[in-house]
Amino acid sequence: MVMRRGLPPAAVLATSVLLCAGGGLTLAFGLSGDTMGSLLPPWLLVPYGALYLLLAWAVLRGHGWGRVLLLVLCGIGAALAVARMVYETVLAGMPGLGWPIIYAALVSTPSARAWFRRAPESAEDAFFDPMRGPREQSPTPTNKTPPRVRREPTDDEE
Repeated sequence: MVMRRGLPPAAVLATSVLLCAGGGLTLAFGLSGDTMGSLLPPWLLVPYGALYLLLAWAVLRGHGWGRVLLLVLCGIGAALAVARMVYETVLAGMPGLGWPIIYAALVSTPSARAWFRRAPESAEDAFFDPMRGPREQSPTPTNKTPPRVRREPTDDEE
């Protein structure tokens, strides 16, 4: 039986929104040819932005691999930001250090960790409508025995 998930916690929603915004901007800058101060060439910004959009989807859906990949990328990003702070200026690496810390903190909250531990949704729930909420399951009786009926004594039995 597949457990219905409902809405994700606020930390997961915030992570997904931030990943969508960052991935969308990275993708747009890559398509425009502007490097936006990145060390990557514009043609590499396109798959990098697409990866962040994929991560936003995976985090929102509660896929454990999305959380693990996000934490790995946060570690790499933090290490590169520290290296940039050491070899260039401290201010050059600060934004690069801030975002990985924010992402890692958000997906490490207790509510987010619980979200990723739940069973994944079924294919039927792939297009969850957040405005209507989760689909209701029809109640299935767990007990097949008929309910007891209390019988009142009649005048004949007294």
